[in-house]
Amino acid sequence: MKASLLYEGLSGAILDNGMRVLVEEVPHSRSVSAGLWARVGSRDDPPSQSGMAHFIEHMLFKGTPSRSAREISHQIDALGGQINGATGKESTFYYADAPASGLREVLEIISDITQHPEFASVELERERGVVLEEIRSRDDDPEQQAYELFIAGLWQGEHPLTRTVLGKRETIERLTRRDLTSFHSQFYTPGAMTLVVCGAVQASSVLNLASQLFEEGLADANLPSRQPPLLRSDKSSQTRATGQTHIYIGLPAPDARSDDRFAAEVVNTILGGGMSSRLFIHVREEQGLAYAVSSSVISYSDAGVWLTYAGIAPENVDRTLEILLDEIDALRKHGVTQAELDLARAKLRGNFILDLESNVNRMARLGGAAVTGSQLLSPDELIKRIDGVTVDDTRRVIDTYIDSIQMNIMTVGPNTSDANRIQDQQKIELRAHKR
Repeated sequence: MKASLLYEGLSGAILDNGMRVLVEEVPHSRSVSAGLWARVGSRDDPPSQSGMAHFIEHMLFKGTPSRSAREISHQIDALGGQINGATGKESTFYYADAPASGLREVLEIISDITQHPEFASVELERERGVVLEEIRSRDDDPEQQAYELFIAGLWQGEHPLTRTVLGKRETIERLTRRDLTSFHSQFYTPGAMTLVVCGAVQASSVLNLASQLFEEGLADANLPSRQPPLLRSDKSSQTRATGQTHIYIGLPAPDARSDDRFAAEVVNTILGGGMSSRLFIHVREEQGLAYAVSSSVISYSDAGVWLTYAGIAPENVDRTLEILLDEIDALRKHGVTQAELDLARAKLRGNFILDLESNVNRMARLGGAAVTGSQLLSPDELIKRIDGVTVDDTRRVIDTYIDSIQMNIMTVGPNTSDANRIQDQQKIELRAHKR
């Protein structure tokens, strides 16, 4: 194992078994955040086993041959730390925070739960009930339910990115221990995982510990290939017994590896990324139509979606949708001003600097980049990329991605007539746009 300096403060190495290790030394920090990232998420669930990746994330905290679930919690509490996990569309990660003196114990626990899960039958049945309640909670949340309906129809065909992370009740109810052990053996291989440690550490010490604690397994990461998705152009309405109507608009966006993502984040900040954004001012502050209105760029390893959202009273659907589409159209036709650009860059720069105050955020930034294959940029370089975005860059990104031919609009609410009205409210001029 040979370590290399990726940028000042960040060292990287590949263990003999193929696992990647990233260590960021943070001067003056007194704590450490360690996370193990696996390249597996809900898009990797077998179609008949939706929710598998997330269920396994739960089960990995439920004991190993050497530690019970209660002992894991007790050890972390005794350190004054915390431990958790999260499953997304493309990755799952397990992380712990603790004072720097607890580094070895934190890594021992993460190593143990990810490499030696017991999948005990009694714990499996107990956790099955927990996950089913989590699904019920999701389905009782109108905004979350609306979002899942939108995502389910966002991509063409039955693409894996349309799958919900939590899965479906019927698939969770029939998962077996054999299903879990088989899935874990396939995806939790060293070559498909990255260990990220940030905080009051020395890279050499972390790499030495990692080589001791994560030495098991073979480098082979024989993972199924992923097929890039295509955005579905569609206008639809879903009727649900909700107090609000939820409007979602989806457009293409840069993937996580594209250099366009910096300019896209700047444009998004101007459109709906904060209290100074066009959507917030025009929809909420001036018209009083919504409490929640925003836009965001979601980037995956091979695709991206530019999402606009508003939650409004059902009687205000027409008016709000017209404003949202008009603002998107104005962005396409007229672009952004230099003053808007300056403000957006300052906001993004400041938010990123604040994120650097947290070792957890540092760990999440590096781990997310590792599993999506995007470039590992130093904080200074990332700020430089943000500050380097020009009006011309925003114009290029707008022309490339804001295209009504590839627009997906959905309303979710109590009115069944929304879909018909949407057909008449497409304000953006359709245009042929070759990529």
